[in-house]
Amino acid sequence: MMTQEQPSKRRITFIVNPASGTNRSLNQEIPELIDKNLDQSLFEWDIIYITGEKQAISLSKEAAERGTDIIVAVGGDGTVSEVARGLVGSQVTLGIIPAGSGNGLARFLGIPMGIAEAITVFNKGNSTRIDTVNINENSFLSIAGVGFDALVADKFAQAGRRGFLSYFKIASREYPFYKPRKYIMDIDGQIVKRRALFISFANSDQFGYNTTIAPTANISDGLMDVCIVKKIPMFKAPLIATMLIAKKIDQSSYVEIIKARQVSLRRRKNEVINIDGEPVLLTRDLFLKVNPLALKVMVP
Repeated sequence: MMTQEQPSKRRITFIVNPASGTNRSLNQEIPELIDKNLDQSLFEWDIIYITGEKQAISLSKEAAERGTDIIVAVGGDGTVSEVARGLVGSQVTLGIIPAGSGNGLARFLGIPMGIAEAITVFNKGNSTRIDTVNINENSFLSIAGVGFDALVADKFAQAGRRGFLSYFKIASREYPFYKPRKYIMDIDGQIVKRRALFISFANSDQFGYNTTIAPTANISDGLMDVCIVKKIPMFKAPLIATMLIAKKIDQSSYVEIIKARQVSLRRRKNEVINIDGEPVLLTRDLFLKVNPLALKVMVP
């Protein structure tokens, strides 16, 4: 009697950043949560812990070269971004378990914030392709920014304490003293000159914490949203915060949004920029270009 062959299991590797987020003990529980919530009849899995800066990129590439089908970033937006860099342009699928502070990309894609619930997303097998954005020799998935945005990201990284309260305290402390700067950009061949508090280049809609800077952003349309933000008087801050959360910031006279395929930006000197929540020192002149549908991602 002939026996029917069982379909082979898909290989899934979890790359965990133990330093992500505010709950350190949660990262220690990840193997138990995977074992309990991942469908063992569909997957065989392994787990790797990040121990060094930028190590996620090489770990991701190595796992892809071993023939892994799905590589899961367990951490915040910075960790997700680094893991994704090893997969762009390949047939390997990115998975996301949000374990960071803001978790902007996971929120945009509708991935559950609970670790167990996020793991069960893989059992359904749904995936989609999304754009990535190249910025000089780097790339990002969600948002990059210059100006005040980058300053706060840098201070936040140095603070040691994660979470929205820490981020809010830093932004509130620095805001009164920060002077807007003049930026010159070439946006799809058009020269744009603006004085701004910060400029965000948005592939998804938000920074994290459900604060939406680009309400109409579409992560698979081949475009980024260039969000040019003027300095807002302090007495109007509560209204602006409400508009960010309500996804209506594009209606403010202090915000201008231009959709673009590529952008060149000239700066006075080499400075830190914010790439998916992480401060990165880049050269004076920046060149950004959308890489359409370059990454496959697991979604609910």
